[in-house]
This record gives sequence, C-alpha cells and structure tokens, in this order.
Amino acid sequence: MRKSTRSLLILAVAAIALGAAVYAELVRERGLAPQPVTSLDPASVTHLEIHCRSCTTRVFERVDGMWWMKQPHDAKASAEAVTRLLAIVHASVRTRAAMAGYDAARLGLDPPQMTVIAGATRIDIGGEDPIDHDRYVRVGDELLRVPDRFSARLLESPESELLDSKAAK
Repeated sequence: MRKSTRSLLILAVAAIALGAAVYAELVRERGLAPQPVTSLDPASVTHLEIHCRSCTTRVFERVDGMWWMKQPHDAKASAEAVTRLLAIVHASVRTRAAMAGYDAARLGLDPPQMTVIAGATRIDIGGEDPIDHDRYVRVGDELLRVPDRFSARLLESPESELLDSKAAK
C-alpha cells in the first residue's frame, strides 16, 4: 500500500470516528435537555380553564381560531394572554418523581393552589420549593418541580385577558 493511500485511509477512519462521536454527543445532550410539563401541543388546545383559591375562575374556548372567554365574561379573549397562560403546558421541568412518595398537603397540592385544565390534561400547581423557589406541580401521578415563571399570569384579573377590556364593564 502506498503511503498516500494509507494516509488517506487513516484520515477517512478518523473523520468517521469524529462524526460518530459528534452524533453520540448530540443524542446525549438531547436526553439531558429539560422535558416540558406535558407533551401537549399548545396550538392544539381548544379549551382552557384556570382555577385558583384567590382568583376568579376563567374558562376559554377556541372557536374558529379565535379565543373566547366563556367565564366570568362572554367576550373575545386576547390571543397573547391565552398564549401566556398556555405556556405552563410546555414549561421546563427541573425534576420529576412519583407522587406516591410525597405528602401532597405539605406541598400545597391537596387542595392545589391553582389548577390549569388544558383540553383533557389537568395540571395542579402547589406551593414553592423553599430553596430554589420552584413550584410543585402535579400531572397525573407525577410530581414535578418547575421554575415559577407563570404563577403571576395565572392570578391576573379576567379583564386583563380580554381583547377589549371595555367589553367586560
């Protein structure tokens, strides 16, 4: 075998090995990426309910691509406000665990402080983790810790979520 052919073969093997290593790293990083609260696609949701202890219950429906608040007012809702509310279904999860090993009452989940119902998916939101200030969230029989970037939005007044706030008055 000539020296140039041998060098070319070694370079080809090195390039293939490097490509395989890059692919393996991408797969590993994808597995480590934060998973969302649900696998629900926010664009597919047509019914949204917000319940909480210290706020007015709000119910939204998407009709012909337009969001409507059905409760407490019957008026067009702001699509941006509903999108902000729906962000919880895709929020990043810091940790996941089986709910069975935890006391739901101590975590503020029995009863929940807030509940979001998106389609058929129920998301209960409890108290804050005292160290990281994450929210305890229950989806089915799973306990999640989620960075709290959404609870203030869940507590907004219904009038702030209407397309025309004068319609509620």
